[in-house]
Amino acid sequence: MSNRYAVLGSPIGHSKSPSIHLAAYRVLGLDWEYGRADVPKGSLRKFIHDLDRPVDGLSVTMPLKEEATKFASVLDESARLTGATNTLAKQEDGTWLGFNTDVFGIVKAVEDSLTSAPKKTVIIGSGATAYSAVVAVARMAPNSRLKISARNRKTRKELMHFARQQGLKASRVYSFVNAVGHAELTISTVPAHALDEQALRLMEVSTWTPGGVLLDVAYDPWPSKAAELWVKREKPVVSGIEMLIWQAVAQIRIFRSGSPANELPNEVAVVAAMRHAVGL
Repeated sequence: MSNRYAVLGSPIGHSKSPSIHLAAYRVLGLDWEYGRADVPKGSLRKFIHDLDRPVDGLSVTMPLKEEATKFASVLDESARLTGATNTLAKQEDGTWLGFNTDVFGIVKAVEDSLTSAPKKTVIIGSGATAYSAVVAVARMAPNSRLKISARNRKTRKELMHFARQQGLKASRVYSFVNAVGHAELTISTVPAHALDEQALRLMEVSTWTPGGVLLDVAYDPWPSKAAELWVKREKPVVSGIEMLIWQAVAQIRIFRSGSPANELPNEVAVVAAMRHAVGL
C-alpha cells in the first residue's frame, strides 16, 4: 500500500501543494498519494482522529499551524521557536513529529537574489509567517537591522520582542517609504491586495526606488501590485511560489527520510518538475 499524504487548511481549494508534491513524487519514482482536505480552525485533532484510512504525513496551512504545534509530540527547532508547524510526520509508534519548513523555504527563496547578507531588512506583517521570516533573517543575516511594519500594535510589539530574542536589532517602521527605500531585503507576509494601495501610490512617485529584493509571500494573483512596483523600478522580485516550492522540498525530505537536512536524489530535477507543475 502506497504512502498517503495531504494538505490541510481552510480554505484549501486554491492550494498548489498537491500539484507540487505529486510532480516531485513522479520524478522520485514514488507511488505516493497526496490529497487535500478543508479543515476549519479548531478541528485538526478531530480530523486526524476520525480518518478512515491512516496517513503518513500532513502539510498544514492556515489557520491550523498553531494547532499542529500543540498536536505534535516533538517539534523541530523552527517549529518550537515560531510556534507554527506546517509539517506533521507520523512515527511508527503512532506519535507525530512537527516541523516548520517555512523558515527553510524563505531562506532558499531569496538567497539567489541577494548578493550578500542584507544589512537592513523590513518585514511587513505580524502573523504566523512573519515569525518564520524573523527566524529566516536571524539565520541568514544575524547582523541585519530589522524593521517591522504592521498595523496591529500588540502583535507588532510581540514580534519585535521575538526578533530581539533571536539576537536581531529590531524596531518598528515609522515611515514605510523610507524603510523600504533603504532595505536590502523586504519580506511581505500580508495577504493578497494588502499592499495594493501603497504600491499604487508609490508608482506615481517616479523618484522613489526600493532598496533591494522583495519576497512577496502572497502569490495569487501574481504579479501583485507590490511586485509590479519593484519590477518597474528594476529591482529583484521573488514570488511566494518559490517559498512554497522550497518549503515543500523540505517536507518531502522529511516524509522520505525523517529529516529536512537530507537532500533528495536528483533534487535539481525534482525542483524543476515542481516549478513546471505551477507554470514557472
